[in-house]
Amino acid sequence: MPDQTAPADARRFGPWAGYLVVVGSMIGAGILSTSGYTLRDTGNPAGLLAVWALGGVLAVCGALTVAELATTLPRSGGDYVYVRAAFGRGTGVVAGWAGFALGFAAPTALIAHMALAHLVGPFAASLSGVFPWWNTEVAVKGGATLLVTAVALGHTLGHRHSAWLQTGATLLTVAVLLALSVGGLLFGRGSWTHFEQGGWPRGDSWPALAIGLIYVGYAYAGWNGAAYIAGELRDPARSLPRCLVGGAVTVTALYLLVNVAYVYALDPAGMTTRPRGDVERVAELAAAALFGSDFARATSAALGLSLTAAVSAYLLTGPRVAYAMARDGAFPAYAGRLHPVRATPAAATLTQAALAVGLLWSGTFEQLLSYTTVGLAALTGLTIASVFPLRRAALPRPYGLPLYPLPPLAFLVLTAWTVGYALYDDKTREPALWGLATIAVGVPLARLLPDVRPASSDPR
Repeated sequence: MPDQTAPADARRFGPWAGYLVVVGSMIGAGILSTSGYTLRDTGNPAGLLAVWALGGVLAVCGALTVAELATTLPRSGGDYVYVRAAFGRGTGVVAGWAGFALGFAAPTALIAHMALAHLVGPFAASLSGVFPWWNTEVAVKGGATLLVTAVALGHTLGHRHSAWLQTGATLLTVAVLLALSVGGLLFGRGSWTHFEQGGWPRGDSWPALAIGLIYVGYAYAGWNGAAYIAGELRDPARSLPRCLVGGAVTVTALYLLVNVAYVYALDPAGMTTRPRGDVERVAELAAAALFGSDFARATSAALGLSLTAAVSAYLLTGPRVAYAMARDGAFPAYAGRLHPVRATPAAATLTQAALAVGLLWSGTFEQLLSYTTVGLAALTGLTIASVFPLRRAALPRPYGLPLYPLPPLAFLVLTAWTVGYALYDDKTREPALWGLATIAVGVPLARLLPDVRPASSDPR
């Protein structure tokens, strides 16, 4: 029987599992909704593609930086481990607690909600006609609760089950998006003349593009996914840079291709006249324009199933943060125990699932998205900033990020601009402040919780 307090770092995951965790973590709700809002508010396809390209550059810069951090400190726990090593235990606790809520539990709730919305949405009208008591929102949240619970239980069964679940769900996600984009461009009813609209953004388009960049940045979140299982990844010095950077580049290319398909399918001028509620599920709109309503319903259902990959990725990586913190005395001790037979952080996984379900029922999809975005951006910026003090520390560095310090500086400049604009703009100020308030809650926790990190803690 394995020691329940031993580190969860038996190196059971291979490089493909790490790569698929990155891809699965990144592809979530953002690519299925954000572009619709940007096209509606600007009618500018060039601006839309530029925002997504800039978001991809930001993700690759972040992945390059975290590749150095993760190979320097190849331990399970991700951001918490790097921020603690760079800025001290107190700052690490703040980042860990807020990251567990904003970076894992909230995205789990968001993506599960969107998965069920895509599964149930096309059939809601029919179901309402058959069942007078039918309530779509309750059905979506109830189904999302079951999805989160089932995936969490799957990850408690063992590393092999986790790898199979993540591989299958991620490959399904990529296949659906490729079918929509490549199939749509080759065989769909669209028009390349849509790309001629817009031109250089007008003055009133810049604020909408700025808000679009905020949400695009969130859509790329997850490029650091493999770092959270660094302590369980075989040959991390070689595998981590390939997983992190390769995953970020793959998803950037896929996102740009999908957005090209959106513009090809949807007339940007027509999008500006649609009600805001109609453009949220832009992937389904594009599918309907390309192939008709029957195909759109099938695509919506397939997208709902494919989002299981992101739910799986967050429920695989997030518990490693709680586990690492619990072993340092910065989280309830039960989360630092492994399952006695399967050697998985089962208690931490179920804790994240419970928090995600609570957030799922706490408000609307839009409220939860706005609450999460800015706080997560600020936390990620803190993680990237860790590279500067750790560069000065006497630590082995198996991988050095190229063009240092340009990638982390570029990331931090764009992140600071994103957070600053969100606080400036009336539409995003209040939820942005709530997200930052969540981070602030960690400050008194850091002072109250004792440091009980074992002196002999495994360096992995």
